[in-house]
Amino acid sequence: MKNFKHIALSIFASGTLFLGSCDHNEFLTEVNPNAITESTFWKTEADAFSALTTVYGALQFQYVSGGGLTYEIAKSDLGGTNSWTRHFAYVALTVADNQTPVFNKWSENYVGIFRANQVIDNVPTMDALSEETKTEILAEARFLRAFFYFDLAHSFGQAIIRTTSDDETHKGLSSIAEINEQVIIPDLEYAMAHLPQTRPDAELGRVTWGAATTLLGKTYLYDKEWASAAENFKKVIDSGLYSLTSNFGDNFRHDMPYNSEAIMEVPYDGSINPGSGNPHYIDDDPNAAGGESTSLARWYGPYSLGGWQVVMPTYWIHELMTADEVAGGGQSSRYLATLAGRDLEGLYYGESGSELKSDVPRRWNFGESSYVKKYTNWYHLGEENNEWRSSINYKHMRLADVYLMYAEAVLEGEQNVETAIDYIDMVRERAGVITLQEYMDTNGTIPQLHVSQDLYGTRPEVVANVDNIRTHLRMVERPTELAFENVRWRDLVRWGVVGEVLTSHHNDEVARTAIGADPSRAPLFIEQRIRPDFVSNHSNYSAEDDDYFPIPAAEVQANDAL
Repeated sequence: MKNFKHIALSIFASGTLFLGSCDHNEFLTEVNPNAITESTFWKTEADAFSALTTVYGALQFQYVSGGGLTYEIAKSDLGGTNSWTRHFAYVALTVADNQTPVFNKWSENYVGIFRANQVIDNVPTMDALSEETKTEILAEARFLRAFFYFDLAHSFGQAIIRTTSDDETHKGLSSIAEINEQVIIPDLEYAMAHLPQTRPDAELGRVTWGAATTLLGKTYLYDKEWASAAENFKKVIDSGLYSLTSNFGDNFRHDMPYNSEAIMEVPYDGSINPGSGNPHYIDDDPNAAGGESTSLARWYGPYSLGGWQVVMPTYWIHELMTADEVAGGGQSSRYLATLAGRDLEGLYYGESGSELKSDVPRRWNFGESSYVKKYTNWYHLGEENNEWRSSINYKHMRLADVYLMYAEAVLEGEQNVETAIDYIDMVRERAGVITLQEYMDTNGTIPQLHVSQDLYGTRPEVVANVDNIRTHLRMVERPTELAFENVRWRDLVRWGVVGEVLTSHHNDEVARTAIGADPSRAPLFIEQRIRPDFVSNHSNYSAEDDDYFPIPAAEVQANDAL
């Protein structure tokens, strides 16, 4: 059950109509007595909660939590695509400041910030509210404002700080450090102090202390303040409020919302406001699927099964998933819920892999070794909905990510290899794969699973020291566990390794191209051609130009301070 709906709030200024007369001195003013204005709105508790609901509604925007995330995902080393798709510019790192996805990412976050600022400005002055209710609403609004600013800061590398709903129009840009200091950290500290730890079933979807504490830890992690990051992550872990689901795939289904692992998730319901199909930017079409529905599933799904496959797994992430070894053989739960390779186990959109291939031979063809399963409807539908509707909630924060971020924080801050391995292995154990400790107990070493066995033979074995566990976290655990959840590009940027990683993948691509496609060659079974996912981005990459989206041209043109 979805526990909040997107309720639009519109506050209109009173309209004045001037009618000419013979001496131009007469005028008539008409006021619509039914219009909602600022003077008639902020009066009741219902008004306050309706306004807060609109802030939550901004989370459902497609470039905040839906299909628009694929443009950022495509920039990473997980996202391959073909040259005829609209995402190709993002893979090639040739992103212009006038492109719609860049503008939408910016504007949708600022809509959320404006709505949050309205709540923060007006709720304290409302006589109808108790102080307790005011504090409750302000804690939620301030968390949400911090969330939108975090998204802006790490999408654009800078942003304009606006902390009141009537802030001046022309303001300059602020750095991530300034945004953290002036907005994100104080808002999250307030939210932590006043948000509840849990919610009753009827209020699931509203933010909690755990979400605020996790985002604060993440803010410190991105800023390399390791001790503060570890402290906040450990609070979440030790709270006992969350636990890993027994089945990895349960995190990405429409019928298992708000499970034990979820810390912050955005609800979607594809049955509301069905709208009409739009193969391009659904945000631009007033008749398209409403904010209650997510388009992410259709962006990911294969062409031949109703999707647009604008982001396809690179060969690197596909082989990495196959290296996620299960004792005794077979594919890990992470592989089964994340990718659909030609060797898939079980049914995919209701049919076996051999049946799907027999029905339409172009499936897993033309260099398409696998498709994205995560956040698609492969497990219960025969194909993706052609009206771009999906009901799978989007998880912005879950416990497995907290475990891995905590492992990183203690490894970098305390050089604590043992604790880092403990938390990495909790995630690996849930996936059903061989843990690092089991590798060490057997060989005294761990394998470098990110190195292609298909291309270079036996993978190197290394000792479990700080450098090698850091590499494992960066190149194995986080991309495998969190693939296609819009964290990979940001991880590479904050580690400062984008150029190094893209060049390494390009070298692999050259080696794979020399071998050529071979539909009988395990583990990828590539047919017809080697898809060039790293042919240009490794040479195009410049940290200054590509780590973040450019500030939208429309903002620069409208804002004199820029």
